Amino acid sequence: MVLFSFLQLSIFANDLELKLKNHIPFHPHQPNTIGYLSIGDHEESINEATWLYIKKGLDNYKKLRPIFIILELNTPGGELFIAQKISDALKEIDIQEQIPVVAVINNWAISAGAMVAYSCRFIATVKDGSMGAAEPIVMQGGQIQNTSEKITSALRTDFASRAAFFDRNPLIAEAMVDKEMILVQREGKVVSLHQESQLRLSHAPIDRIISAKGKLLTLDAQKMMTYGVADLLLTPRPLPQITAEQKQKGSWNAKQMLLFTAPFFSSIPNATVQAYQMDLTSKFFIFLLHPVVSSLLLMGLIVGAYLELSAPGLSFPGFIASFSLFLIFLSHFSLEGGGLIEIILLILGFSLILIEFFLFPTGMVFFSIGLVFFIIAIFSLLLPAFHLSDVYDQGLLPNVAPLLLKRVSWLLAALLLSFLFIIFFSRYLLKNRTVLHRFVLQGEEQEASKGFRANPSSSFAAGQEATAFTDLKPSGKVQIEGKLYEAISDSSFIAAGQKVKVLRREAGTFIVTAITGEF
Repeated sequence: MVLFSFLQLSIFANDLELKLKNHIPFHPHQPNTIGYLSIGDHEESINEATWLYIKKGLDNYKKLRPIFIILELNTPGGELFIAQKISDALKEIDIQEQIPVVAVINNWAISAGAMVAYSCRFIATVKDGSMGAAEPIVMQGGQIQNTSEKITSALRTDFASRAAFFDRNPLIAEAMVDKEMILVQREGKVVSLHQESQLRLSHAPIDRIISAKGKLLTLDAQKMMTYGVADLLLTPRPLPQITAEQKQKGSWNAKQMLLFTAPFFSSIPNATVQAYQMDLTSKFFIFLLHPVVSSLLLMGLIVGAYLELSAPGLSFPGFIASFSLFLIFLSHFSLEGGGLIEIILLILGFSLILIEFFLFPTGMVFFSIGLVFFIIAIFSLLLPAFHLSDVYDQGLLPNVAPLLLKRVSWLLAALLLSFLFIIFFSRYLLKNRTVLHRFVLQGEEQEASKGFRANPSSSFAAGQEATAFTDLKPSGKVQIEGKLYEAISDSSFIAAGQKVKVLRREAGTFIVTAITGEF
């Protein structure tokens, strides 16, 4: 039995050596550059900032062309949808660019971290490493709850596919997601059982239980090696320290890393690690992706636009609104170029609002539809990890839902605070100069027009001067030779008492424009 295990280990080592040589060719007499990325510090979860960091790093290595990339993992998990995007990017750089990725599990690759590890061609683990426990969960009412079977089934299939992509056992991956699976090693093979009664515990060959019913599978380093999840077990040993200066520079000798104590990697000559370091622009993008910052940008857009409409000419609120919208676009496009649907909805929504207020009043119908389109587009732009088209085309909504719930909660809180601010500002500061006052006739204005009847039979002459009897918002009444007539402003708000010029007459209503310089 001992001889058989030794032979198995020797065959595995030879196969691994051959795979490493096939996928990581190095230069025997020239410098060999190795890329380096890192996710987590044991407490940091995978989020949108992680995705931006990985994406920018992989884009950098497509130009630098290292012989392979080290991805150090020490994370408790995080957002499932983000992990899927990272995993897809890791597979893409391996297949499309022929730059393989070696995951080094430096303690934890839990939940979403396990998905990321499975998407690397090679996996190495330290002696105290662990990987698994990837059951999807959601937060409801402040409590952690399991997701539906539909979501679990989809994730189970996804994990199995990612494991099989690099020839790892898909059943092991499924058991990390589904605690109802019963997994055993039977006669040297991994077998999934439907019921506990199928277990062979009393007669030979006895089943070796890998994952019992009701428990998620989490593998320690030794079991990762036993079941073919990990390719290398890294034994601790003293190494030259990577200095603070080297970390700041992002470059150090590969011999300073534990991975390069393994036989194949130690044979790579002139190996230098070039760690990806984010520039100031990328760090600024990460800053914009923070939920608090996104929420503040939304508040700046709403409140700034409101103040500009309420008191035109101040310019500063309009600048704040425009700058907030610019940063929202910037954070969204920083990841992968933005989505067409969001842009269409934003333009359409804004156009309908402008048409309602300045061109063709529809009793707030266009305004309501435009506002819905505008809010949907803005919310999507403030969720930069995905596009509406992604969810529609790929059916990713179940995986996106937890991320959406958390980020939308922040944005709804920002909306609420914005409206509270608007109510306070309009009631105690602007008073009669609110947006509502500009576009809706107030009670005193209605009283002022009582006893007057619009006279549609008046003679009409283009260019005729009149006086706005009520505010035109854009509709209202004008006075011509002591008589009142229905009128609509051709472009903007016109205050009562301002001189106007008649442009034309449509269906008994005068279309007028303000005479500038007179009030």
